[in-house]
Formats: sequence, structure tokens, C-alpha cells
Amino acid sequence: MRATRWARAPWPLTADMVSDPVQPPLSERPTPWFLKLPAKIGAVVFFMVALTTLVGNLLELDEKRRAALAAAAPTGATAVPAGALATGTPAGDAAVPERGTTADDGADADSRAGAHAETESDDHRVMQLRLERIVVATDGTVGTTDWRFAVHADGEPLLVLKRDGLDDSAGRNVVAVSDIASSLRVPAAGAKIEVRGWRGSRLRLPSSDPDATGEGTLSRDGGIATVRVAADDPAGGDFGFVFSATPER
Repeated sequence: MRATRWARAPWPLTADMVSDPVQPPLSERPTPWFLKLPAKIGAVVFFMVALTTLVGNLLELDEKRRAALAAAAPTGATAVPAGALATGTPAGDAAVPERGTTADDGADADSRAGAHAETESDDHRVMQLRLERIVVATDGTVGTTDWRFAVHADGEPLLVLKRDGLDDSAGRNVVAVSDIASSLRVPAAGAKIEVRGWRGSRLRLPSSDPDATGEGTLSRDGGIATVRVAADDPAGGDFGFVFSATPER
């Protein structure tokens, strides 16, 4: 029995030749959806990791900003004790005349000391400075804005306040303030009142430099004009601080 001899094709066969003539070539067929699913899941996971990292970085920057603001601004009001104004002999300590002096000499010394103390107390007057309201001309951003303010008197920290959601919209741009007051000594020439403000933001690095500043003068009789606190560009924040001052004694 003779073995069957297979005929050899005169040309090499290719994938296109053996493919179903109704279907497109294998290289042009679309990938099934279940084969694309792992790649889509991986892309979603990568996006979520990147988004979580971004949010974490923003929260960390905001925490550093708040820490820097807390370090730059004082955390409380500075009150002047009444005893700091007194000069001469402390209360409760009797003046003992020196040996060899008469009672009249002691009386004259006490008189001179009292006159000297009265002259020194007349040079300064203790006043209570109170913040009445804040007028918001521009809050610095679209919508509402968080701000932190610090008030200084002659370069010394006096009081701080935090106001979230300041709004320059009509009808919402006047903020009444209560329980924001502190005592200070006002010299005859008046005291320089300086206000510094920091704008809250989660999208920038914290800074100890204020975003807005303003200053005014508190006279010895308690007069003080509205202090304008504004940024270099007023669009970044523009406020009017209305103070009142009353003598403590």
C-alpha cells in the first residue's frame, strides 16, 4: 500500500488566509470588555491614591499655616496691672524717717514723692480699648473668607481675634464684635494702634507676614478714627476697624 503524499502549498500560509472570511483579521478585532476591566480598575485605584495623597498634602500645609499664624500672632490680650502705674513707696510699707531728720523733713519728702508720682501718672493714662465692629469692604476671595487679626499698641501685642466666613456682600459686610477689649497705657502723645491680618487658605504655604495691615492713633482723651486694614492690593482684603476707648480711672 502506497503512502499518501501530502501536497505542499506553493506559497506560505498566513493568519489572514486561515481566518474566517466573514470576520476581520485577528489584529483588527476589538478587545473583549472583560479583558479591559483589570486595566480600568488599575487606573481607578491609581487615581484614588493620587487624590488621597493630594488631599493629605493640602491638609498638612493648612496645619502648618495655622501653626505659623499662631506663632506669629499673640494668643491673648495683654492687660496692664494697676500696680504698674504706682510709683514711690509700696502700699503697706510705712516710710521711716532717716536718723537725724525731723518730722517736718519727712513730711516734705513725702510731699515731694507724691508730687513726683502724680507727675508720672499724668504722663500716661490707662484706657480700655474695645473693638466695636468690622466693616468688610473686600473679603479677599470669591465667596466668604476666613481671617485672623492681631492688634498691637505701640508695638506691643494687645489682643487677637478670629473671624471665619467674612463676607463683603451687601447686608452681610458689617460684623458686630463683643467681648474684644483690653487695657493699655496711653502717653500724652497718644498710642499707635496697629492691626495685622492673615487670610486663611488651604492652597498656599503659611507665612508669618500679614496679608493686610493698617494703623491709627489713640489719643489720650480716648479718640480714635476708624482704622483701615488693607492689603497692598485692596482686592486681597480691605476692612474698616471701628474702636472705642474709655478711661479706666
